[in-house]
Amino acid sequence: MSQPRIVLPITTIQPDFESILTDVKDGIVPEDTFWVSCYKTGEQSVHGKAHLTLNERDRDVREYAAACPSLGISHTRVAVPAKTYADPLPQVEKDTYRKISAFDIAPDGSQFAAGYDDGTVYMVSSASSSTPPIVARKCHLSSVTSVKYFPSSRVLLTAGADFALNILPADLPSASSPSKDPIRITPVRTLKAHTRTVTCTGIISRGRTVLSGSKDATLRLWDVSSGASIRTLASGGLKPVLALSLGGPSENAFVAPPDGDSPAVNVQLDPREVDTQDKVVFCALDSGAFQAFDLGTKASVFHSQGPTSAPLHAIAYAPAHHLVATGSGVGVVDVYDTRLLGTPLVSFGRNGASIEDLDFVSLSQSTGDAEVGLAIATEDGLPYVANVRPEGPSVRAELIVTDCEAVRSVCVGPGAGIVWTAGDDGVVRRYEGLSEEK
Repeated sequence: MSQPRIVLPITTIQPDFESILTDVKDGIVPEDTFWVSCYKTGEQSVHGKAHLTLNERDRDVREYAAACPSLGISHTRVAVPAKTYADPLPQVEKDTYRKISAFDIAPDGSQFAAGYDDGTVYMVSSASSSTPPIVARKCHLSSVTSVKYFPSSRVLLTAGADFALNILPADLPSASSPSKDPIRITPVRTLKAHTRTVTCTGIISRGRTVLSGSKDATLRLWDVSSGASIRTLASGGLKPVLALSLGGPSENAFVAPPDGDSPAVNVQLDPREVDTQDKVVFCALDSGAFQAFDLGTKASVFHSQGPTSAPLHAIAYAPAHHLVATGSGVGVVDVYDTRLLGTPLVSFGRNGASIEDLDFVSLSQSTGDAEVGLAIATEDGLPYVANVRPEGPSVRAELIVTDCEAVRSVCVGPGAGIVWTAGDDGVVRRYEGLSEEK
């Protein structure tokens, strides 16, 4: 029996409220106001103004929260970016910007990569603004759909709507480099075999083997050293693959076999495959279903009975917590226990805006899995972090952006309580402190 869908509220705040706070704190104006609005589908919206006056208390506070008891909003954190990164490349025209269509943060946190809708990829230091960025102009012939760092943080895998994948060097120059102009690079290897848009990628272990998903309804395993496609897996019903999430199953992650829709057989591994035997990949499908493959046996171990009217645009797998989450084109997030995949643990949404990306986040600074949440990127430009377990769902934090432009990507970490977002306004934002006690 399916779980009832829970409707979560939305809290919005005047995007420039921090500048208003600064003006009052610095004595530029003696007082001012900014607006706060709370919404919940099917209920009366609540709007109000916060009134600011100058005093000597709490002058350095940068953590904010809002509450609206009538809509069930209790002390929801309003998270403003700790740092923003604008597009480092020259604008094509005044007052225009390119859209970020793919984003990833390096595992060591030293840099991030952004892919644009014009096929450009750039890599930028996350710590030093004086370090020149790396730029791959026209890395793809059209929109970049995925960027993914290898574990070394010095190589990048990209994918695009041009059916191709590229491997790029990602060694940033030093901050003392004599030139501050972007360093131009070209792919060291191109992987071609897909017949439609490559939508998603995964790096297996150290990256000698990589994985890609495509609208041609296949997953492909690739040998990085040669650039050859070494195995193809077909999605159930030959439905386009829109997203994937890869991981090694923890002990007892699945009930064996978990409703597999094809029998496991002994498969002769290609000698070029490296470390695929203990990996599982979850795929979000255009049909609204999701599917899991055991990369060791190459068997489909689960295929959900999802709806056919709402494609799944996002999926996140957290094997250590036995959780997988899906996000649909009509704004629904479903969270499943991988040991009982037939029925979601919980189903929730806000306002019907498409879920563009998902990533699990630890909401506790202590070890263990007591507090697990989801960072959620949405097409309406209202990204948020939701509590999932042990209590939830509820909104843990609203991630404030300047304008309501679509947020296409969300990444968690490295570091406790750090979330990154990027999207159509061309700006990368880093939020901190989301694992701190409220």
